[in-house]
Amino acid sequence: NSLTGTLLYILNIVIMFIMSPVIVHSLGNRDYGLWELVMSVVGYMGLLDLGIGPALLRYVAIAHSKNDQEELQKIISTAQSFFVAIGILAALAMLAISYNPALITGEKAPDSNYLTTVFLLFALNAGMSFPLGVFTAVLMGVQRHYLVDSVRIVLGVVRAVIAYILLTSYLGKGLLILAILELIFNVIQFSLFYVALRRDETIPTIRLSACSWIKFKELFSYGSKSAMLMVASRVQNSSLPFVINATLGVSTIVYFTMPNRLVDYAKGLSLAMGFPLTPYFAAQLGDDNSNLKSSWLQTSLAFQIVTLAMPIYILFCGETFLTLWIGKEYAVAGRGVLYFLSVALFVEALAPNANRLLLASGRHGRAAIAWLVLSVVSIPLAVFGARQWGITGVALGSTLSLITGTIITLHMACRDVGVSMITYLHATTFRLIIPLSLLGLSLWLFGNLSLTSSYLLLIFKVLFSAVVYLLSVWFLTIDVGNRRRISEKIILLWKKEHMA
Repeated sequence: NSLTGTLLYILNIVIMFIMSPVIVHSLGNRDYGLWELVMSVVGYMGLLDLGIGPALLRYVAIAHSKNDQEELQKIISTAQSFFVAIGILAALAMLAISYNPALITGEKAPDSNYLTTVFLLFALNAGMSFPLGVFTAVLMGVQRHYLVDSVRIVLGVVRAVIAYILLTSYLGKGLLILAILELIFNVIQFSLFYVALRRDETIPTIRLSACSWIKFKELFSYGSKSAMLMVASRVQNSSLPFVINATLGVSTIVYFTMPNRLVDYAKGLSLAMGFPLTPYFAAQLGDDNSNLKSSWLQTSLAFQIVTLAMPIYILFCGETFLTLWIGKEYAVAGRGVLYFLSVALFVEALAPNANRLLLASGRHGRAAIAWLVLSVVSIPLAVFGARQWGITGVALGSTLSLITGTIITLHMACRDVGVSMITYLHATTFRLIIPLSLLGLSLWLFGNLSLTSSYLLLIFKVLFSAVVYLLSVWFLTIDVGNRRRISEKIILLWKKEHMA
């Protein structure tokens, strides 16, 4: 599951690398800003979920592990009925917006010939996306992430090829093309995942008669806490394009979005690797949490080997990459954004599994409240920052909230499993200080010795520093016993492959 999730993440990175310059240059700064505003509206529509999605994932995992078919049918049927209803509600809301797009773009934003049609297409998409969310949550709850990821890998490649051809062939119609592709590929996913559910004999069919008000209250009771996390995330992320549009203009959104995209994909690595862990942690809950504590500490260290390296790479290579990728204009304008978001990413990487642990145990309520308050506070901070320091000030306001929220969440997770934050850091982060220092030093030395003026030199810089880092992790972080076990497993896998 983690492997296919990581492959999907890598594919998204490749697609993003190829398609982002095409999208930016084919749409232009103005229409690209409008597209980001549209996607922010779509993000806010996700709040209608009310946290039932994350709750469904957890409850399906528990019921499936007990092989309780009746309970599983009640959970799935109840959730699907709810999601169909809110899908219709979301579609109606998008339909209303389509009649007056200025409600979203603002008076300052130039009108778009295709904006009304784009919202109409997203109205259809919204009606389907929520029921589709039930299919994916159920498949993931029964540990079939690999199926969902594999389908998305194939569809991602096909969609990217079609988008590239259409965007380069029909300039000026990019918003419409992207909206149509969004709808078509959601229809395909809907069909494939529905068939997968029907063919899995361990998953009961969805029946209206199996819907349970009691089950809905259970899902909502757990999900309301997750809903606050969702609201916090949407307010934190989806509000920023509106803040930038209102204070600096729609054409400047791209100068925040492109550096932020690098950081988002770095976060995506942790999400891709760790998504199966929430149901995995939930399955380990019991009277004795010693196994849960051990699993949490071990997986946190394993994830930090990757996640703590990402902000260092972005800090030393991000501006060069943006220059080669999109253009020097975007790299220079987004320099401050890149630096502040890298700092926030480093702090977030200290606690890669804290939220997952709290979600699994159902004790994420207070963390959700904290994140909600901080996300609301981040908006006036971003507005103030934008007026004082431009696009960099927006990133500063966002960074302060992210750092504070991460520290609070990590403290709550440590308390949940009965360890202090110092003990947690000793078991994880402190073991990586020397390797991370060597990584930063190698990137700094390479940058001073050679100008990275091409992708080839940049790739060499990344690979050289990665070898230094991984060797130092192998010898300085991983103990002798684990090194021996890892080596034995690699040799065993190689022998099996060789014999096959």
